[in-house]
Amino acid sequence: MKVTAEVTIGNGTYEDWLEFFNSYESERKQFVSNEVIEKVSANSAVVTFDIVNLEGLTKLSSRDDIIETEKRMQITTAIK
Repeated sequence: MKVTAEVTIGNGTYEDWLEFFNSYESERKQFVSNEVIEKVSANSAVVTFDIVNLEGLTKLSSRDDIIETEKRMQITTAIK
């Protein structure tokens, strides 16, 4: 399933978010393929990818450290 996610960073920059996002890339790659990250502005990005394991991706996205960082950075994600 191909997905496009629009990411908005309320407390930080695209570069801050990218560093965080890349910190768990190897884990994410177990559940997604063909990931493309595009900078839209200083505080937003678009990520497109194919989900190969929705359950695994959901569990990863629900991890406490990821949720805490997203909360601190005020990250919102809209799936298109």
